[in-house]
Parts: sequence; structure tokens; C-alpha cells
Amino acid sequence: MNPQLWRILATAFFMMAPFAVQAEQEAPPQGFTPHVATEIDMGLYSSTTTRATDPMRRGTSLFLFGDIGAAFHVTPNFSIQTVFMPEPVGRGDATGGFPNGGVMGFRHQALVLETFTAEWKPDDALRLYVGHFLAPFGRGHEDFPGIFTKVRAHEIELIENNVGIGGTWTVLADPRFGEHDLSAALFSIDRSYGSSTWITSHRCCNPRYERYDRTTAAQGGPGNNGQVNSFAIALDGDKFDFLPDFSYHLATVSRAAGTDGTAREWGYVAALRYEIPWTQRWRTLFFGEAVRFTNFEGRPYDASGSIVSARRDFSTLGAQNRLGEWRSTLAWQQDQIKSRPESLPTENFYEVSIGRDLGAGFGLDIGYQYGRQTIEDTGKLGSTHAVLARLGWRGGH
Repeated sequence: MNPQLWRILATAFFMMAPFAVQAEQEAPPQGFTPHVATEIDMGLYSSTTTRATDPMRRGTSLFLFGDIGAAFHVTPNFSIQTVFMPEPVGRGDATGGFPNGGVMGFRHQALVLETFTAEWKPDDALRLYVGHFLAPFGRGHEDFPGIFTKVRAHEIELIENNVGIGGTWTVLADPRFGEHDLSAALFSIDRSYGSSTWITSHRCCNPRYERYDRTTAAQGGPGNNGQVNSFAIALDGDKFDFLPDFSYHLATVSRAAGTDGTAREWGYVAALRYEIPWTQRWRTLFFGEAVRFTNFEGRPYDASGSIVSARRDFSTLGAQNRLGEWRSTLAWQQDQIKSRPESLPTENFYEVSIGRDLGAGFGLDIGYQYGRQTIEDTGKLGSTHAVLARLGWRGGH
């Protein structure tokens, strides 16, 4: 990691720690004991592509995907936050992959560090943190219902592997006009060992699996310049008196050109969620999100030395019905990349699923997906038909 970045992070950490300790000394909590809190949201996913124009996509893929979080609360207002994420690291593996007519079971499974931060809460309205984190951009990768909707959002919109400083401030908390949180972060791409994957071993020379390696400057990509000059800003709101089950998310992210880029990448996102309680047991959640990246990937050079200028749009619309322990979800997602000198075909995915809470934190969802996807060898558009399943478990203490 860049020595300048280490100095910035170390300075921020040592500025936060004394204030946290002093706050506890001034107002000793009653009955507080340092402790570790855990939260796990884990899923065993299966995608069986029964028919596909691209024969490489036919077959079954099995993988783990989710979050394993632990927080060491040193004082009531100071903690160390960690989150690890099991996921397959090959490009496209988390959305069906390329089983080539067979069964691809955990072949490229990995464990990735998602969060490792020191967090200080001087009061209920302000949270500050420093370390390795996700940029506050997008919400679909956290809370989309369904089976693959969340996974696909994670692959496309997640701004991960960042190291820097950030915070969230509740700018308004009013019973009538809702609660509104302003988040901001200043960061760079992490090139330390925190960017390496765990469990897996390196697979040489296959660009689809470059994430087996620790991030290097030579890899390029937006934000990968060794400087803390990328940023994200987000505004979230909910708890409106006149719309009690409505929430929104607005955010922008700007990442500096990497070692292979020529311009800053900009991202914009708007997301809405609205749940209607028809009866005490029957509820419908409507959700939507629109994401746009301009100067996608930082306008990099291609193999011929030409600059690739691209824009990427990712859209999601869907609804989920819940009736007691049962749920059904219908969703559409579109991934569109417009680039010069040549654009890629627009991909569309339609997913329908039904699920049920099984008790003890377990849940099972089974669904069907129809996709219009790019054929790997030709770059043209083909179709896929897949049966999806997810066995999930949530727990913690």
C-alpha cells in the first residue's frame, strides 16, 4: 500500500481512539462489558441451466454467497468491525458461470474481506470509521429480494476493496418528515494483503480469475492509483409518517483514473422501496434501482492502444409478496454497456421464485430465470433457461 495512505489511515485512527476512550471515562456506562457481536447471512446457491444458446453455460453451478460479520465492541461508542464474504471469484461464476455441460461445485469459491474498520460513534447521530470498507453506493447488493437479483447487483454495482475514511450523519430525524442519513467516504483501492482472497489458490494466467491475487498497480482499474482521491456521497431516507414503509437511496461515486485509465469514472444511483401491508399477514414490497457509470472503467486503453469510452447502465424492477411464512418474487434486471468503438449486446434477466421460512433461521427459495445473455465466443446475444435455488440461513448474537 502507498506509504502516504498508511500515514493518513494511522493518523485518522489515532485521532479517533482517544476521543472514544475519553467519552467512556467521562460517562461510565452502567453494566457495559466489552463483547463480540456476530451476524451471519449465508446462502447455498444453485443454478442449473437446462437450455442455452452458448453451450458453455449449460450445466449446474453450486456456490456459497453471503456475509459473515463480527464486531468487537471495546466501549459503547468504539468498535472494530469485520465482515467476510464467501463468493466465487471467477467472472460470471456467481450468476451461473460456465459449467460446460457438467457440475461446477465450489470450483472457484473464495472468502473475501469486505470490511475491516475501526468505528467511533461520538453520539447517536454520527458514525465515523477508518480502514477497509465498501463505498456507500447502491443498496441492491444488500437487500434485493429473490434469488439472483442480489447476487447480480453485487457483481455489477458494488464498489469494494477500498481503504480510507468515511462516516454517516443523521441530518434529520423527524416523526413526520422521516429520518435522513448523509454518508461520505474518501478512499483508494486497497493494494495490501487485505485485497487478497482467502482459501483459494492462485490460478495462473486466466484473466477470468484475476481476483485470486492481491491487487497490484499493474492491474489498473478506476481508483487504483495509490492516492486517496476517490470518493462517494449518499443520502438515505425512511420512516416517513405519511409513508411509513417507503425508503429511498441516492448516491454518487467518483473514482480516479487507474494506471491504465485516462479519466475519472463517475457512478450515479437512485433506489426506491415501498411496502404495502394489505392485511396483517399479507404484504407486497415494490423495489427498483437505476445505476449508471460514465467513463466506465476509467476510459482505459485497449490492446491496440486506443481509448475505450464506455457507459454502463444497470436497472432493476421487482415486487415481492409475503403471506405469513411464504413469499414469491418477480424481478427484471437489465445490464447495458454502450462503448466505442464497439458496444456489447444488452443483457436482460427475468426471474420468478417462491420461498418459505423454515424456522431456526433457515429459508428455502426455488425459481426460474430466463436470460438474454452474451455468448462468450461470438459476442452475440443468446438465450438461457435456468432453474435456481437458494438455501439460506440467518443468525448471530
